[in-house]
Amino acid sequence: MIKSYYEFVVISDGSLTNEENKTVLDRHKEVITKAGGKVVAEAVWGRRRLGYHIQKKTHGIYHILYLQADGAVIEAAEKQMGYDEQVLKYFVVQVDSVEEAKKEFESLKADPAKNAKLVTDVLGA
Repeated sequence: MIKSYYEFVVISDGSLTNEENKTVLDRHKEVITKAGGKVVAEAVWGRRRLGYHIQKKTHGIYHILYLQADGAVIEAAEKQMGYDEQVLKYFVVQVDSVEEAKKEFESLKADPAKNAKLVTDVLGA
């Protein structure tokens, strides 16, 4: 199978301690590696207010995993995250380059106003 690169965003319950959150992420990283994927890099955005309530929660812990995997690995990871009550939301985007995706995330993290400018440029507002 051809392996592609993915950006896997995981939002876990904001009421978890750092140790509990690490346990949740380690459990899902293990699922990914056992299914044949590889975690190439990680980025932590931290505890942030959600844009809307998810399961009556107002805060979540954002974590990004950069993976090298095929479709079967992504399906296995999504299935397990769907069963985990401590994961509020997750989404996956295929990227061309992990380095470029991580660099773009870090620049947006450093300058949040840049994110707003990009959205208005796309929407034409």
